[in-house]
Amino acid sequence: MVDGMGGRWLDGIYAAALCLGLTACDEPDAPTPDSGFGIGVNIAGLAYYGTEIPFVDLFKLSGPWLTQCRTGRDPGCNGQGWPPGASAWNTLEQDALVLDAAGYPKSLPDPARNDASGSRFTSVATLVPTGLNPSRPAGRFIVRYQGQGTLGYARGAVRNAVLSRPGRDVVDVTGTGGEYWFELAILATDPGGNGDHLRNIRVVPEGGTCEGRPTAFCTDTQTCGTQRACRPFEEADPIFDPRFLRNLAPFRAIRFMAYQNTNDSTAVGWTDRTVPDSRTWASEGGDGGPAELIPALGNRLQADVWVNMPARADDGYVRQFAMLVRRELDKDRKVYVEYGNEAWNDAFSAGRWMEVQALAKWPGAGESAYGKRLQWYGMRTAQVCDIWEEVWAEERDRVICVMGSQAANPWTARQALDCRLWRAERGGAPCHRHHVRALAIAPYFGHYLGLPEHAAVVKEWSTDPDGGLHRLFTEIFYGGELPGGPAGGALEEAKRQMQENKRLASEYGLNLVAYEGGQHLVGVSEAGTDPAITALFVAANRDERMGEAYLRHLEDWRAAGGGLYNLWNSAGPYTRWGSWGLLEYRDQPGAPKYDAVRAAMPRE
Repeated sequence: MVDGMGGRWLDGIYAAALCLGLTACDEPDAPTPDSGFGIGVNIAGLAYYGTEIPFVDLFKLSGPWLTQCRTGRDPGCNGQGWPPGASAWNTLEQDALVLDAAGYPKSLPDPARNDASGSRFTSVATLVPTGLNPSRPAGRFIVRYQGQGTLGYARGAVRNAVLSRPGRDVVDVTGTGGEYWFELAILATDPGGNGDHLRNIRVVPEGGTCEGRPTAFCTDTQTCGTQRACRPFEEADPIFDPRFLRNLAPFRAIRFMAYQNTNDSTAVGWTDRTVPDSRTWASEGGDGGPAELIPALGNRLQADVWVNMPARADDGYVRQFAMLVRRELDKDRKVYVEYGNEAWNDAFSAGRWMEVQALAKWPGAGESAYGKRLQWYGMRTAQVCDIWEEVWAEERDRVICVMGSQAANPWTARQALDCRLWRAERGGAPCHRHHVRALAIAPYFGHYLGLPEHAAVVKEWSTDPDGGLHRLFTEIFYGGELPGGPAGGALEEAKRQMQENKRLASEYGLNLVAYEGGQHLVGVSEAGTDPAITALFVAANRDERMGEAYLRHLEDWRAAGGGLYNLWNSAGPYTRWGSWGLLEYRDQPGAPKYDAVRAAMPRE
């Protein structure tokens, strides 16, 4: 243990006897049985620049189409009259694309005639992740496709002409400048005009899965031992990469909020969702990844799943989602259901949208606009919980519907749980009696260290010989280093919030769970743009003392009576926008936060 900090918290981490089931509450006011301390995790959102790489088919993580033209060859590629932001690399003509049902262009403008036709673009391209990383910056990939046309590669990718053949390209990729993705372009498609356009593109890395061991990655049969064969990804066609499964296997539950693109989703009806046949599952403003993969991953990992209903989703969407999960999720697994994400948080558009709905519904009520928002959120949560309860019928004990709240402000929970305005107009029960079974908070620690008012002091720490780490961790563990900081430091502040919210949850007969949590070292405003502060926060997340902080934090949660704790998040790069990942990239051999969380997990 570095500096001895946090080591004393190891002794009690396994002390609790665990209750791993959460049963229904017959009487709304009766406390629900304790769900038992357990650790889950949020998986990252789907994006070409992500580092978690959950799927074998990397094209499912590719970005949106870029409409492109070639300067000096294409007559319309001259920049004249182009809208702001347009360039040869992206002419911003996505609305002109004629796509098939899966999202592949069925045709492209003729380069010789694009000026006369009014089009600037002559090809399309997308960015494809590789899963490469600092310890493995280069690799070989197989690109399979159907149809007639020409593919092109750039940004570190080169087609191996000797090994390639029609329908199958072999591409060698070298990550450059910290970018571990490459560009794949459709330069021509359906040249014969007979409808045989390029489609069903699939990009897989070399390697495979050991037969019968879905979490075991292999490069050859010897990797799997003498009794098992190594099945290449190209032949076996699994959905989930075994290295992704290996990282998640220890967790009791998986939260899919980011996977579902909850904060930015504009989905209303069930037909708005992403379907498995879509050429990419990484959407901007869409519904995130396919819902079908949520129970599939839970079943594969033998983990419970936590799903989020989009803010704008109608009753039909909610009902269809509930039916799908009931049909596909294994019978020994539970599902946590949450409406939206952080309705209280103005950083996300969904909360502001809820406020508009609330003001329209209760224009004359004497509540603040923000209070109406929270009560509208409580109302819609109650409606969502009622639908899931109805759909799951005799299996409703497997559904844990949660009401989200701000950990630092229990008033937000009371507004949603009581929902006085909706209750008054109906003459019925408050929202928490509509099958809500848990209060969900995010007990992060250390957020105040990134606030603008503390930027000067924190930056001064960075001039210390150790870059400021000793003073930073002293503040986290004990406090006293930062004028105006909370008594006892960051961990003690989070502990007080846990205890206060546990008392509140018990008052309403609810369990306490964490939808997110962990460290929250990220600069805000000018602190976020200061490279010295960012460097200190990143270094802290790579330090063994951060692992000790997680051990103490999780023990504080268990001691407070908390149930499931979903850490934020599984894997992601460390930047000025935060160092959220337990791992920085999928194949990282070890990291203080991930290793500490593994050590804190209850022993069966």
